[in-house]
Amino acid sequence: MIWISKRWDADWVSSSWYGKNGGYVQWAKKYNVKQFAESILFLQQHAIHDKKTLDALVDWSSAKYHELMKTIKDAEEKMAANKVIKTHIINYAKTRETYITYRKSGYSKKFFEAHRDEITLHKAAKEAFSKLPDGKIPKVKDLNEEFVRLLSEKKAAYSEYKKIKKEMRDYQIAKKNVESFYAAQQSWDIEEDMKKKRHPAR
Repeated sequence: MIWISKRWDADWVSSSWYGKNGGYVQWAKKYNVKQFAESILFLQQHAIHDKKTLDALVDWSSAKYHELMKTIKDAEEKMAANKVIKTHIINYAKTRETYITYRKSGYSKKFFEAHRDEITLHKAAKEAFSKLPDGKIPKVKDLNEEFVRLLSEKKAAYSEYKKIKKEMRDYQIAKKNVESFYAAQQSWDIEEDMKKKRHPAR
């Protein structure tokens, strides 16, 4: 289906509604006429004159929307991991002396019970460090800098995400409204042709 540019005209749309049979009435009950007119204006303002262009914009905005969602999610996951490893580093430093004493005691059960929380935190930190990709424990300063960078990336992506989300919704609504109207118009035209055949002009 190709849409001719002159048909993106609100006056043409309005005039095409009048003189139609009950088909338009049914269409108007189902769809928001004001919203449809706004979609026509939106398409005019963005110089969108055919289905191919609108379809491409719908696909592009949807792909960009999901790309930004992934960027935001990835940043959030990295920020969460950053916080976890930083907590382990702090806990490790705070409980290091206690764990050394525990080890020197021959891993005394009595000492363990007296310092259970500290030893548990220390062991958890060591386990987390053993799972680090390169085996190197990062510096807290580096983690803080990484967190600031990730937060900045997330904010930038979120700002663009909100903009793209609105654009995507506008394109999708315009496509839905216009396709709905033209599908209804085809139905009206068929009905009019059938009427003419049943009641030919004399």
